[in-house]
Amino acid sequence: MARSYLKMVDDAGDQALSALKQAEDAVVSAVGQVSDFVADLIPELPKNPLADSVPTPRETTSTGFELAEKFLAAAKEYSLEILKAIEPVTGKVFWNAKKATKKASASTKAA
Repeated sequence: MARSYLKMVDDAGDQALSALKQAEDAVVSAVGQVSDFVADLIPELPKNPLADSVPTPRETTSTGFELAEKFLAAAKEYSLEILKAIEPVTGKVFWNAKKATKKASASTKAA
């Protein structure tokens, strides 16, 4: 039952991501077409001497997402450690917690 629920959640997430990707692709295509049109209307500007010391929008975005990924990984690790710390209680309260605890112990020993 738990596996089928987790699979259902995973499948729904995959479907949502697929739909989102299709929408994003359409937006990127439209923005690219508009950008190409507008770029032809903008004259070349003189180079700013400070331009080399300022990160590009792509660099700024990439760095921001890398930082967000680190925070998300840290939050996941923290959450799992908290859940491990409360296993003495959850093992008595939740009917399936002992099953998860045994699997976690086995995977920890294997690592």
